[in-house]
Amino acid sequence: MRLKLRPSRLTCLCVIAGLSSISGCFTLDSLAWCGDRPVTVADAIEMTHLGVSGTVNEGTPPDQVAQFSPDRKRFVVVLQKGNLRRNTNDYSLLLWNVAQVFSSRQPEHLLTMSSSSNREAIKGLKWLNNRALVFIGEASPGLPQVYTLDVVTHRLRALTHHATAVIAYDVSRDGRILIYTAEAPWRDTVDTEETRRNGLVITSQRIDRIAFAGNCQHPYQGSIERLELFLKVGGGEAVRVPLADTITSDLAVSLSPDGRYGLVEVFARHVPDLWSGYQDRLLHEFVTTKPAGDNPSSVERFLLLDTATRTLSPLLNAPKTWPHDNFAWISNGQAIVLGSAYLPLDVADSTERAKRERDTFVAEITLPDRKIVKIEDQPFDVVKWDDRTQALLLANENSSNSTPAKAFRKTSGGWQEVAVSETDSQARDSILVTCEQSMNQPPRLFVSEARSGRKNLLFDLNPQFKGLRFGREEMITWEATDGHLVHGGLYLPPDYQVGSRYPLVIQTHAFDPGKFWIDGPWSSAFAAQPLASRGIIVLQIGKEKDDWTYRSTPKEAPRQMAAYEGAIDYLDSKGFIDRNRVGIIGFSRTAYHVAYALTHSKYHFAAATLADGFNGGYLEIIDFPGFAAEPYAVNGGPPYGDTLSLWLKNSPGFNVDKVRSPVRLEAYGLISIFEDWEWYSLMSQMRKPVDFILLPRGTHVLVKPWERLVSQQGNVDWFTFWLKGEEDLSPGNDAELERWRNLRKLERQQNASVATAPQP
Repeated sequence: MRLKLRPSRLTCLCVIAGLSSISGCFTLDSLAWCGDRPVTVADAIEMTHLGVSGTVNEGTPPDQVAQFSPDRKRFVVVLQKGNLRRNTNDYSLLLWNVAQVFSSRQPEHLLTMSSSSNREAIKGLKWLNNRALVFIGEASPGLPQVYTLDVVTHRLRALTHHATAVIAYDVSRDGRILIYTAEAPWRDTVDTEETRRNGLVITSQRIDRIAFAGNCQHPYQGSIERLELFLKVGGGEAVRVPLADTITSDLAVSLSPDGRYGLVEVFARHVPDLWSGYQDRLLHEFVTTKPAGDNPSSVERFLLLDTATRTLSPLLNAPKTWPHDNFAWISNGQAIVLGSAYLPLDVADSTERAKRERDTFVAEITLPDRKIVKIEDQPFDVVKWDDRTQALLLANENSSNSTPAKAFRKTSGGWQEVAVSETDSQARDSILVTCEQSMNQPPRLFVSEARSGRKNLLFDLNPQFKGLRFGREEMITWEATDGHLVHGGLYLPPDYQVGSRYPLVIQTHAFDPGKFWIDGPWSSAFAAQPLASRGIIVLQIGKEKDDWTYRSTPKEAPRQMAAYEGAIDYLDSKGFIDRNRVGIIGFSRTAYHVAYALTHSKYHFAAATLADGFNGGYLEIIDFPGFAAEPYAVNGGPPYGDTLSLWLKNSPGFNVDKVRSPVRLEAYGLISIFEDWEWYSLMSQMRKPVDFILLPRGTHVLVKPWERLVSQQGNVDWFTFWLKGEEDLSPGNDAELERWRNLRKLERQQNASVATAPQP
């Protein structure tokens, strides 16, 4: 029957009593969120977030919450929310005057832009001067371009008129020089007159590039081989800068303040043999894996653009580390500081070379001579450079928060360590805008004044939440079945009753106790609060500091499987769950961990979802030979010769016959079909219950509201169906329910077959 929840305020008191058996009760502040209506997937999609790139779930440093004008008299904030009716993401730009934030906190609404694509409608916002903003904007429907906005007159003016989507940009301090990347015009390389006459010679092409090349709406928007680099000077036309390496949508382009130089992050098309000397295990793996033909490697590097000559050359003869934007222009562009830098190995001193092979550094690279000056012999995150004080602020790269760890000042005699307080010339007079939240407190903007100590609520991003009944989340710690400790966030149903055992859904990886997440750390597949509203306990598992040690080894998946098993044992022993009704969701990397658990664990999972992820399977290395290093690493070698036996033992795809759970597969984008087809085909041939959902235009982290609804609501209904035996009989669900009822018949036949099979 259709699930119906009938909330009442009395149930909130039951939650308080029940939570005491974990680690505490509601605070008075949290009680404000005990509303009348249960949380739905629509509430998650339409939640207002900060609209800063890469911070959908508010993982935003304080200095990126608001963008202050150079004179610090104004600041702006970008907000974003999903619009289910129009299938758009709506971005709003709000302006505050600093002089009025403590007397009148109502912002001025400057602009709203809506995106119907997978891109942000407002991206890369920065002040050009004290009254003009510059950003990439997208109006729905339309192509993203670089715009300026006058905050006084509200005049919007396009700086680019590119024929394709502008993906990333930077502009010089005077606004005269602009650098940007844009999607290359789509060209069909398969269905051409030449190939119709002579066929297509297969050399180094990826199979997905061939299979989908004739698609008139190509699936590679912003993807790995489709971006071009442009330079625009003054009022002249934009000129394409030839680029032999590969640039993608998540790699940075940056201009020095004076516009003399540009910095471009790329995937190196050709990796020098010398780089194999770096000892980092993952880097070494990528360096020594040679892509087929002329395909790019998976190794990143920095290129330096000379804007006068329009030429590119390597900044250093060294790869770059994985973090993006971990650099700062200093001395008005006469040098650049890298926060976590590999330094070149072509040095004569054997002791120095050994250090460079092993470690990364904070280093200054002077221009144009590219002289290297070490600042710190360990990696840090570059927080900011202060022109007035000539000071550099760094944060501990391994810290779980953004607390500054070190600061240095550049002097005529070199770099000197100074107190962190000396890095901000405006600290005593500054206004700080922060986004504050916790597991059970939605994000809100606060404004504070350093001199007076005043602090006020500036803006409530989601006042509608006062009418919703959220399940309480608590942090718990347990012991995995292999003995290591794991932590996570436990979401209890809003009407949780002590002594009742509930179904459990495990959402894998990235729990953060400082974040308020309705769905989870990502919008793909995860749906924590809506599941809790259906009477299901949800566990969001965290990352442990030692997990990286086991990454890309045959021990990676067994370690995560042990964490899942330990969680089931712990919650069962505490009386929270019915261990016979446990579901699990794997997304991205953890799709592999969950696939391994489904094929290797002795614990039973009543249902599972594998969403758009790596699975360590045979078909992945066949379809994507350039990325074979990872499946090789987790399975113990290639699937032939002496290591074939390891694949038969370790690879989930070679052990699908052991799966006893109904499995929901989700693929986002046409390319992802190749990742999931092995499981879908094998389970179908074996008459095992499998459901396969393809979102042809979806991105890895789903963005568009309708696609999020398909994935997140689909998982809420999927686990309600298998863990509780309940069906959503809403109009339009007939086809889905018919599929799942047929899968239930397959499950029963499978269970009956297992029950009657002779025991070894």
